[in-house]
Amino acid sequence: MVEIKSCKYNNDNDTISIIKTNGSKVSILCTAVEDSLNTNITTRSKLEWLKDNEPFTYAELVITGKLQDFLDQYDESYYRQHDTIEKQLIEHFNGDKACAVAIAREIMMYGE
Repeated sequence: MVEIKSCKYNNDNDTISIIKTNGSKVSILCTAVEDSLNTNITTRSKLEWLKDNEPFTYAELVITGKLQDFLDQYDESYYRQHDTIEKQLIEHFNGDKACAVAIAREIMMYGE
């Protein structure tokens, strides 16, 4: 179990500073961590969101070694949802795939 008392993301140097419950301090250099991962534009966006909005979750995933698994699951879920929306829109627009693809992309970009 990860015992993090507090953590804070510093955008200026792309680090997460952690204070553990035992009082020890750790700093995660996010750039180094992310360069070692298999990512794409979707998962990079999720990493940025995590650092800004849920640094505790990001830190916990790094410390436990589960960040890549988390990203893989997120990516799979994202594209499954995208494909479902696209198929529904193609049907709605009577087979107009170009229109459906554009709308699906917009929904996924701004709909979360």
